[in-house]
Amino acid sequence: MKLLTVTVPCYNSAAYMRHAVDSMLPGGEEMDILIVDDGSTDETAAIADEYVRRYPDIVRVVHQPNGGHGAGINTGIREALGLYFKVVDSDDRLDPAYLPGLLDVLRGQADREDRLDLIVHDYVYDRPERQAVHRIRYGVVIPERREVSWSQMKRFHSSNQFMIHALVYRTQMLRDMGLKLPEHVFYEDNLYIYRPLPNTRRVYYYPEPLYGYFVGRADQSTNNSVILKRIENVTFIAEQMTCSYHWTEMNALPTVLRDYMVSNACGNLCTASSQQYIVGTEESLRLHRRMWDTIRDFDADLYRVLRRNPLGWAAGLDNAFGRWLMVFCYNAVRWFIKTN
Repeated sequence: MKLLTVTVPCYNSAAYMRHAVDSMLPGGEEMDILIVDDGSTDETAAIADEYVRRYPDIVRVVHQPNGGHGAGINTGIREALGLYFKVVDSDDRLDPAYLPGLLDVLRGQADREDRLDLIVHDYVYDRPERQAVHRIRYGVVIPERREVSWSQMKRFHSSNQFMIHALVYRTQMLRDMGLKLPEHVFYEDNLYIYRPLPNTRRVYYYPEPLYGYFVGRADQSTNNSVILKRIENVTFIAEQMTCSYHWTEMNALPTVLRDYMVSNACGNLCTASSQQYIVGTEESLRLHRRMWDTIRDFDADLYRVLRRNPLGWAAGLDNAFGRWLMVFCYNAVRWFIKTN
């Protein structure tokens, strides 16, 4: 039985994808490593085919026309053989020291009907000069190594927000909810994090730094200069994420989950607003106003809740002071992450 499908979306990833795939192979035949070659024009396709020939019981490949990172995840969800699903970007890695522990957790779910919906684990930042320069932990809010509901967790703070690197979802849950990410758009991973959460009832925290998230490559989508060139994508995803659920739906969720989703949406809006202000063009300021108008038109009650949140209040300030405050805080956070 395949316990875990790891989808590796690849676009012109020949220079670094081997590091990613090699880090997962120690998981053995309970792993389903699915490389999605998203219309690459370099040696990515050949490298993927090589892994399939060498490890036919572990590695598969789908070659498809270019559709972006979201298209790679969509293909992964559709083609997954594993009970659980994870995304690993082609320049990142899993830690072979902690992969067996995760598989032990998943193995315990195989014969259950009421399986865990979400497994959360720690991750680390890797930089060009060395790995694991900073670790993100979730133990302050989620009890370790036991199945819990959202009501058994503590209140999440802004420093405890989920990233795609920290999440393992139950595959059938993603399929049942019909999760499909927009294609030819960047930063859609925010939707992948946010939209499934109301469907998670049983959660498990595996307190090990399983994932290594690489930062520091000049052409990365998360590089600040690249983000600012894609401000329309940033705005679109912020709108799509925030308008995923009406307030009546969110208010019916367990309190911890509801408050987390409000905080997460406000944090995303803060980030988008800061980036719109940094760009500072008439078009980027128009995008800022459109973003908030879209939310208000979608659900006036949700709009009011978001604006009452301190982060949402700050993100909605459309004046000289508000712009200065948002840019200052944004740069301070980026400095902190880089320092660590």
